[in-house]
Amino acid sequence: MTTTYLKFPVLLLFFVIHICFAQNDTSEDFHFLERTESIKIDLNKGDFKIVKSVHEKAEYITANKLYFANETLRFDSFTSLEDIEATTYLPSTGKTVKVDYIETKHEFDDGIFYSDQQTKNFTFPAVTKGAITDLKYKEVGTEPHFLGLFRFGTYAPTKKAVLRIEFPKNVQIGYKEFHTENIIVNFNKEETKNSTIYTWTSENVAKYSGEDDAEAALYHLPHIILHIKNYEEKGKIIPVLSNVKDLYSWYASLAKQVDEKDLENVYKIAEDIAQKYDSDIEKAEAIYNWVQENITYVAFEDGLGGFIPRGAASVCNNRYGDCKDMANLLYVMLNRVGIPSFRTWIGTRDRPYLYDEVPTPMVDNHMITATIIDKDTIFIDGTDSYVNFGMPSSFTQTKEALIGLSPDTFILKKVPVQASEKSKTNINTTITFEDGSIKASEKRVLTGYERVDFVTDYLYKKKDNTEEEFLNTTLALGNNKTKYQNIQVSPIESKHKTLTVSFDLLMGNYVKTIGSKTILNLNIDRVLSKQKIDITKRKYAKKIDHQFQKEYTTTFVIPEGYKVTSFPKPIKYDGKAYGFSISYEETAGKIIQHKSIYVNTLRIDTEDFEAWNSFVKKLIKAYKKSIIIEK
Repeated sequence: MTTTYLKFPVLLLFFVIHICFAQNDTSEDFHFLERTESIKIDLNKGDFKIVKSVHEKAEYITANKLYFANETLRFDSFTSLEDIEATTYLPSTGKTVKVDYIETKHEFDDGIFYSDQQTKNFTFPAVTKGAITDLKYKEVGTEPHFLGLFRFGTYAPTKKAVLRIEFPKNVQIGYKEFHTENIIVNFNKEETKNSTIYTWTSENVAKYSGEDDAEAALYHLPHIILHIKNYEEKGKIIPVLSNVKDLYSWYASLAKQVDEKDLENVYKIAEDIAQKYDSDIEKAEAIYNWVQENITYVAFEDGLGGFIPRGAASVCNNRYGDCKDMANLLYVMLNRVGIPSFRTWIGTRDRPYLYDEVPTPMVDNHMITATIIDKDTIFIDGTDSYVNFGMPSSFTQTKEALIGLSPDTFILKKVPVQASEKSKTNINTTITFEDGSIKASEKRVLTGYERVDFVTDYLYKKKDNTEEEFLNTTLALGNNKTKYQNIQVSPIESKHKTLTVSFDLLMGNYVKTIGSKTILNLNIDRVLSKQKIDITKRKYAKKIDHQFQKEYTTTFVIPEGYKVTSFPKPIKYDGKAYGFSISYEETAGKIIQHKSIYVNTLRIDTEDFEAWNSFVKKLIKAYKKSIIIEK
């Protein structure tokens, strides 16, 4: 029996093809003629064998993107790659050239300490304009919890994309489509004597192009996630990933394998820390700070070792661990001193899924600890070395957390967005005008994620730059002649609630003098002035890492012999999601500017681009206002 349906209204067919797809687009340099994945699942006495046959055929329309000839195939201890065939066909000569050398490498990233991931690397030979490359290989695995996803679209246009999965009658498959509403997907179901076959086909899928400050590609790419729900054996249904309960049961079974031996030293450290404090909140914060300051984050990806936390004793003794290791160490230490704490699985903001949508490991890629104090759930992430206790890591805001309460019970709880007042920067600046030069002294006090961002940039982006070069790039105050002097940065450890940065500024050619009048702009910091969105080009929502506030008090000391003849009127933009206000006052020989800016959202949707640009334009207009002093 065969069942077929089109996942799109026929009446919209012409509109969709005209608007959404790249048919024979001569402006493209490279496209896929075909991308096919055929998955065959076999089951023998409870043991799975999963073979994914991949076929990709591509055409080089021009010679502009020959670098696509470099190919990398990834695999790890869960999978093996077999029967790799790669060729280049040259229509101009009728010749087919085979790839004759494939190199196998271990793959390491900047954040990876040990990884079992390997790559097969090769280059399609003789690629030039008009060439057609053809790649076939098999990916073989046995772990039923990992079927992965298939992308109908990718970084290049695709003429035809096909996903096919064949599975035994006693196996049940689940699937969920994402972002396929603007493409045509033809679904076919076929029944044979011993198996069921699902096939999804889409044609002429446009390429995906990323944008700055946008959410991850999976928020936009049309794709499908597959999972094995269960199978029947001897009349009994064996669950695999039918629902969140099944996923948690698997995670809990892995957690049972955590080494819980030799914990005496871990317990002693936790008890020694806790005895100095009275309240649970103080004890939890002190233990969290100890982990942040004493355990170095390194990532491990080694088969199931990438899912099972290492023992707390080992992590504590070695002084390093990955996210699950640090989460487990906090779990052990906090529970030891009587603070209820739980291992917690979570996806970062790069993962756009909910557990009930696709109860698979695709949903999460991170582990943290949840602790409950005075009926309040606090999410703590030992890998974020500089975020204060009580705030989750910024990249887990809005995400659904899977909290393991016991081997059999769990709850799903959303990580709250942290309000803008928790990430606030107070900037106090005093400006003087002497002998035609502008001098300023500034002190910045940063909290929350504003503090975390500065510390992270200071430690990892500053590199070999001097502090002056770093600040000049990061803050960009005044003009391109601004010089930073007497720079001081307070201690950066997370136990400090604030970070203070102070410095002096010397700004050449900053004021404009016409006769007896001097024009001076007090907006030496023009934050957000370059954040206007190009509505004609941008497709996707603008992502904002965290909500924030900035409060400025800028004091200009009126030079002796001068008087103020003009200063700007108050101006404001009072939106629900973002806004600002700027006002000026003259008092006791000074002009004081009060400036406040806030952003109370993590996302600017496409329908809100006009409003955002209106906000930025009005802010830029306010930045251009100056005071005038006259002798």
